[in-house]
Amino acid sequence: MSVGAEDIESVKIKIAGEIATSKHPGVAMKKWRLLFGEKQRNVAERMGVSPSVLSDYEQEKRSPGIKFVRRYVESLVNLDLERGGANIRHFSDQNRTRHKAILDIREFTTAVSLDEIVGAIKGEYLWRWKGREPEVFGYTVIDSIAAIRHMDSSEYIQIFGPTSMRVLIFANVKTGRSPLVAVRVYPLKPVAVALHGPASAGQIDELAVELAELSRIPLILSKSYSVNDMIEALRRLD
Repeated sequence: MSVGAEDIESVKIKIAGEIATSKHPGVAMKKWRLLFGEKQRNVAERMGVSPSVLSDYEQEKRSPGIKFVRRYVESLVNLDLERGGANIRHFSDQNRTRHKAILDIREFTTAVSLDEIVGAIKGEYLWRWKGREPEVFGYTVIDSIAAIRHMDSSEYIQIFGPTSMRVLIFANVKTGRSPLVAVRVYPLKPVAVALHGPASAGQIDELAVELAELSRIPLILSKSYSVNDMIEALRRLD
């Protein structure tokens, strides 16, 4: 599928606008580079600056001007176009209708730690990565029963929103097996998966935990009183 000029322009405006209006433009720059899956040195090379210079901007040791932001955005977009433009197509889709299985979906303006998410949903780790905790840029709360009944494979992409660097939270879960099977077989992977419904870890299917470990995706049990309470707590983050 080709990438249209309108799609390219809309993504450029979106990225530049967020960087320009952010209280932390360097953080916003880094966020978009990570969302596009680009290494710092590749973007720096395309911009004609050293990686250390770009690092200074992302760490907010320097403040970017309009011309620098324009070059940054152009570099991200052009690198993506050379790889087929998948990110541009994804981020330019502004007409996606939320599936009824999606109870809430949100993007953070800056990265949130996974531990902050776990705290908000009163979570307990069932399995976790022992290395550095990943950065989280969003979350999606899914009604697992509605997803099983009404969401086909072509619609599953909607739960990832603009980026897979998010936590997928499945509500109305009984044992957790079905959500983890779906996550295991789908090509895109979230930062982590949380389950809401079971009262204790003992009610979680052992296969669900095993699949999380095989996929190297942290698995969390939410003990929030209700789905609404959980969503309200998540909305207070960032």
